[in-house]
Amino acid sequence: MSATPLMTLTRPHPVAWVISLASPPDNRLTPELLHELGAMLDIVEAEWRATGAGNEDPKERGKYNGAGTLVITSALPKFFSNGLDPTCLIDPNFFESDYDPVMYRLMTFPLVTVAAINGHAFAGGMVLALSCDFRVMTSGKGMVSMNEIFLGLPLPNSFNQIISSRLTPRAARDTMLGKRWTQPELLKEGVLDEIVDDQGAGKEGAVLKRAVELGLKASQTIGSGSWGAIKEGLYHAFIDQSRSNRKVLMPAHAAIGFEKRRELQKLTAAKLSSAKL
Repeated sequence: MSATPLMTLTRPHPVAWVISLASPPDNRLTPELLHELGAMLDIVEAEWRATGAGNEDPKERGKYNGAGTLVITSALPKFFSNGLDPTCLIDPNFFESDYDPVMYRLMTFPLVTVAAINGHAFAGGMVLALSCDFRVMTSGKGMVSMNEIFLGLPLPNSFNQIISSRLTPRAARDTMLGKRWTQPELLKEGVLDEIVDDQGAGKEGAVLKRAVELGLKASQTIGSGSWGAIKEGLYHAFIDQSRSNRKVLMPAHAAIGFEKRRELQKLTAAKLSSAKL
């Protein structure tokens, strides 16, 4: 945990937990924030299991059976998350060591997870939202996109896999090309489950409130401990295929590879020409 907490944890219902990212100015996903998020996930799971909700013994389950939801949102008014801090990319092991484990943990979390997107979600912030089971978003200012293409950066393998698994091929293509998605477009593509009207007096916090309601409703019929086990099975092959230890091909490396292929083709053509003579 960092000296200054980068998020808060609240429990608005006996089996509902809310993690609010609070790392000004835009919730950049630094190693410190990711480590703190991973620790928070452990706290939530421990508290949920203490209710008996994840217990296989019917006598120990309590009145909530397998119910439980985790909502991830932002305490900042403009950004859900603006993605990675560029300095993270200096570490060649950042994705494998810091980012990916938290996303995989979230994807297979035993509670129903909901991203309450109350502002912009860019790049790694978009992937964070996609790693949840459900997504609801503000009707106000807020866009979702991957902007790596404008920076000349490829995506790590885990990003590619999560995007291609959550989006249709056309939507994935447009996302990779840097499209800035609006809420109605995301709803039409099935990326969002709901757009929540939170504009105007008396509607503050409507996105978070609806996210909690949605998560609790979705988890009501879940048998104790089964949701996490189902997701572990569902995403097992996906997670194995998406690990970022596969080398990422940088643009400069692609250019070098292209020139090497051209030289090889020239040498082959020259040998064939000499053989004919």
